[in-house]
Amino acid sequence: MASKGIAAFSAIVCLCTLVWVGGCTGIGFGEVTYSEGQLLVMVDNPSEPVEATLQVTIFRTGDFKQTEVANIVEGETIQTGQTSYTFPVDLEPGVYKLYLYITKGNARTVSVIRDIRV
Repeated sequence: MASKGIAAFSAIVCLCTLVWVGGCTGIGFGEVTYSEGQLLVMVDNPSEPVEATLQVTIFRTGDFKQTEVANIVEGETIQTGQTSYTFPVDLEPGVYKLYLYITKGNARTVSVIRDIRV
């Protein structure tokens, strides 16, 4: 009988934990596009505004290699909701790999790799 009570208690604790963290999402990257010398990066922030560093490292890919063409690092206040950041960068036609990072203090909190074709 005690084992049923422990199992029920464990199930309730797990359910409460899921409900508690179920609505919690963090900052993330949305769409990334390039047009007319501008890289547009969308950032989604479901919580309060936060001071962070936004980093975009761009590599041109091809012939089984990657070559870094730009490294952009900007301190930003990431506002609540969806915010767009525009960075001037000259990219020639080709395929690129973008490494996108958000850092708060010394902690990298978000990292995403995206591919784009120019």
